[in-house]
Amino acid sequence: MKIGLFGLFGCGNSGNDASLDSMLIFLRRFRPDDSITCICPNPEAVARDHGVSSIESSPAGFATSISRWMDALLWHLPRRIMGMWYAFRSARTVDILVVPGTGFLDDFQDNPFGWPFMAFKWCLAAWIWRRKIFLVSIGAGPIRHPLSRFFLVSVARMASYRSYRDKNSRQFMQSLGLDVSDDRVYPDIVFSLPAGSERYPANDLRVVGVGVMSYFGWLKANVNGAAIYQTYLQKLEAFIAWLLDQGYDIRLLTGDVGDWPAVEDLRKRIASSDAITHSGQERVKAVRTIDLRGLMDEINQTSAVVVTRYHNLVSALKLGRPAISIEYSQKNQALMDEMGLGDFCQHIEDLDLELLKRQFQRMFDDRVAIRSQILGANADFRQRLTAQENILADRLGGLKPVYISHATVG
Repeated sequence: MKIGLFGLFGCGNSGNDASLDSMLIFLRRFRPDDSITCICPNPEAVARDHGVSSIESSPAGFATSISRWMDALLWHLPRRIMGMWYAFRSARTVDILVVPGTGFLDDFQDNPFGWPFMAFKWCLAAWIWRRKIFLVSIGAGPIRHPLSRFFLVSVARMASYRSYRDKNSRQFMQSLGLDVSDDRVYPDIVFSLPAGSERYPANDLRVVGVGVMSYFGWLKANVNGAAIYQTYLQKLEAFIAWLLDQGYDIRLLTGDVGDWPAVEDLRKRIASSDAITHSGQERVKAVRTIDLRGLMDEINQTSAVVVTRYHNLVSALKLGRPAISIEYSQKNQALMDEMGLGDFCQHIEDLDLELLKRQFQRMFDDRVAIRSQILGANADFRQRLTAQENILADRLGGLKPVYISHATVG
């Protein structure tokens, strides 16, 4: 069987790439003889880092300046038609298209003809060729633009198997008119990854991981984006100053290559503070990580975290770290609710600094009990993901590839 894995992989987002890793581990265990191809924006990086055959999700652009000018003059219609034809030809080469996790059905920082249209054209091509489409433990919502909603709801309707990583995602798709009666809810598939060499520090270690994100609001063309970003960094700076004053050291965490400029901006803000050095040692440290394993190595050197990105939160909880979520989407809140930690959340654009301090103090004081609670939830997550793996293995084992000649289509 030829399996296509589709998503935003190889782009420097550690959570997306960890989702791909999780699915590859599953497939290599249950379907070792199958041929796997990843369809993604950066196939070279995926082939190098994951050892899997990969192709580009979009064809090469127009080669000449005149053709690019004509494409722009025609509202990029030629490029989109070429992309549809490329997806149509390529989808025929796989027997099943699998989307492994990620926030697949949303339009964060994108317009309708970005990711929503990309997902639509590939799933439409697979559906036309009568290929099965599996959406596995995906996230859904928000989808703000009406055209993006059309594209992404259409994607969901074409899928023969759908599961969501939280109840909120399932309810969101139901609110858009999708029949979710046969859809299931399982944890994010990254929770199935081996945690590696977990090292939980002694209870008296006072090191806090603070996740930093280049956040400018949900919409891509947000007129208030710069103000949102600066306010977020200002509040993080004040919170870090308070932590330092309380005797904690800091490790700054990222989850995407695009977050490093925010780390540098934040470090510039606090560079002049007298609180960041003690006995000649730097008290605010930042290491550029490129994948989830590197991120978890950093989290292993902390006793608690305060993070924004979803897979920063997933990584911390996998390692049993008490966590506070400064979130930009309900996916963080949904995960924290399942962990029994719903009281330790705030929205990034309404961040209350004094409340954050109180939340942190309560979390740190109760960290032993909270860690035990998190580890119990992790065990439940792994059991539920094993149940989904058994369902997927059965579905894949029963699938018969369907080959259709070009002459019989349409």
